[in-house]
Amino acid sequence: MNNESLDQVYTSMAQALTRVGEARAPLFLSILGLSLLSRLPSAQEALALLAQAEAASLEDGAMANYPVSSSAGADPARPT
Repeated sequence: MNNESLDQVYTSMAQALTRVGEARAPLFLSILGLSLLSRLPSAQEALALLAQAEAASLEDGAMANYPVSSSAGADPARPT
């Protein structure tokens, strides 16, 4: 997924979070997260992503760290 597509997905997720509301946002994110994690080929990869997300969430200036599918369209200002 290139940066433009990722931005579209992020915007759609933010809009969905707004629609479900603050009280149901944790449930929405849990359902989404488990759905996405279940698509990974191994529990080891899922656990690594969980650890990465937890560590990023605890840092000041937290930022997602996602793989770039190809160098075409990669934004050097957004490290992976």
